[in-house]
Amino acid sequence: MNCKSIIAVTTHLLIALYLSAQIPDPQWNKQSGAGGCDFYTDVIEDANGGYTVCGALHIAGQSLDFQLIRFAENGDVLWTKTIGTENKEIPKRLTQLSDKSYVLIGTSHEENTPVCLLIRLDEKGEELWRKKLGNNYLAVEDIISLQERSFAIVGSKSQDSAHPHIWMATLNEQGEITLESSFMTDMSGCARSIKKLPDGDFVMAAQVSQPGKNNCDILAIRISCQGKAKWYSWIKTPDQKVWPECICCAPDSCFMIVGWNGKCLGDIHAADPIFDFDLVLNKISCSGEILWTKSIDREGSEGGNALTIRPDGTFIVAGIKATSFLGKIGPWLLNIDTNGNEISESLLRLRFNNDHASRIINTADGGFVVVGPGIQEETNSRSDGWILKFGGL
Repeated sequence: MNCKSIIAVTTHLLIALYLSAQIPDPQWNKQSGAGGCDFYTDVIEDANGGYTVCGALHIAGQSLDFQLIRFAENGDVLWTKTIGTENKEIPKRLTQLSDKSYVLIGTSHEENTPVCLLIRLDEKGEELWRKKLGNNYLAVEDIISLQERSFAIVGSKSQDSAHPHIWMATLNEQGEITLESSFMTDMSGCARSIKKLPDGDFVMAAQVSQPGKNNCDILAIRISCQGKAKWYSWIKTPDQKVWPECICCAPDSCFMIVGWNGKCLGDIHAADPIFDFDLVLNKISCSGEILWTKSIDREGSEGGNALTIRPDGTFIVAGIKATSFLGKIGPWLLNIDTNGNEISESLLRLRFNNDHASRIINTADGGFVVVGPGIQEETNSRSDGWILKFGGL
C-alpha cells in the first residue's frame, strides 16, 4: 500500500471514529404542553415496558402537585396521575419496587415549612399510601429500590435545621423505617445521591461543610448493609461551594461523581456571595482513594445533574450549559471517557429559562433517555416537562 493509500485509509478511520463518538439526534421528543408551569425531574425504565416520569404541575391560582406520567416505548402517553393537596409539592426522585409499584419522594410545604413526603402507588398509578417524615427530617434527595419491596432514601436530618446531618434510611413496603444512620455529625451536610453495590454495601455522595460556613466540599461514603461507614473520601475545595448531584459505579469498580462547582467571584463569607458555576467531575477508587478531580470551566456557566455509563464504557453527563456572550444556553449532554476527557457534546434546543437536563438513564435497547427541565420555581409562569429518547452512540 502506497503512502497516499495509507493516508486515505487513516483519514477514513479517524472520520468514522469521530462520527461514532458523536451524540446522536433523539429518536423521539415529547413535551407536556400543559399550558402552565410543569416540569419533569426523574425517569425510570418501567418494568412493565416504556418509561415512567415524575414531575409537577402548576396551574395559575393553584399550588404545585406531583405528577406521575407513563410513556410507551414510542413516546405515547399511556396515563398521567396527579397527586397533590392544597400545599405545594416539589418532586425529587422516583423508583420502582420489585412488585412494580412506584415510590415518589419530594417535599410538601405546610405553612411555608418543608416536610419530607413519600408516596407509594401501584403499577397503574393508584395511590397506596403517603407518609410525611417528622420535623427532624430536613430533606430527602434520592431513593433506590432494594429487595423484597424495600427501598433506601438519603438526605439530611437534625433537631437543628441550621446544622443538618448527612443521613440515610432503609424502609419496608409500608414506608416504615427499618434502619437509619447519620454521618459526620460534627459537620453540616446533606446526602445527595446513593447507589447499591453488588456486595450489599452502599456508596453515597454528600455535601459537607463546617457549621455556619458558606464554603462546602464533596464527601463520598461507603456504607455497610448494617448502616456503618466503611470509609470516607473527602474532596476538599477551599473557598468554593460544591454540589454533588449524582454518584455512579464505573466499569473498573471505581466511582464517578458529577455536580456543580461554584467559584466565588468575591468574598465567599459575604452575606450574598456571587459564584461562577462549572461542571465538576471526580473519580474515586473502590477503597476511597481520590484518583482525580476535574472542573470543566468555559466561558459562562456549566453544571452536571446526572450521569450514566454507556455500553462502550464512556459516560454521558446531563446538565446545563450557559454561554453568555454567544447566547447558547440550555440542556447539555457531555460524552466523556473514563479519565474525564471530553469526547463530544450536544446542546439541546432551548425551551424556557432555567431549562436543565435533569436526569439520564440507559435503556434496554442500548439507547438512553433524558428528561427535564428539572425543578422550576412557581414564579416561572411557563415551562414544559420534556422527555427525549436517543439510540446508541
